[in-house]
Amino acid sequence: MTSATPVDSSATSLPAQIGGQGLGRDAFLKLLVTQIQMQDPLEPMKAENFVAQLAQFSSVEQLESANLQLTALQRGEATSQALLLIGKNIATRDGSVTGAVQAVVFSDGQPKLLVGDQEVDPGDVARVW
Repeated sequence: MTSATPVDSSATSLPAQIGGQGLGRDAFLKLLVTQIQMQDPLEPMKAENFVAQLAQFSSVEQLESANLQLTALQRGEATSQALLLIGKNIATRDGSVTGAVQAVVFSDGQPKLLVGDQEVDPGDVARVW
């Protein structure tokens, strides 16, 4: 019979053990399951530690959800701002593009202003009139 190294149930939380690196939901769940599997059956994880780690898992899920919602909000705001420029004259910071915005096109999910045959990133606009 092989013996597994018991996991110290008094150790710091999983995110701290990883060194503060980002920890996704799947990775967190795998680590938690591995920790439970590898624990010493004679000295199992204390209920308080287990509940704390489940609470951390719940927090990770909530943060992921909030991040997705924030990303969608940012995309919507960028799209709205770009659409407001249709029909307006713009000039880029470097002066390479000047003219009326004819349309908004999407490249890799990001809005681009169509001026003539050129696509302009809304962040490159320096002047609107």
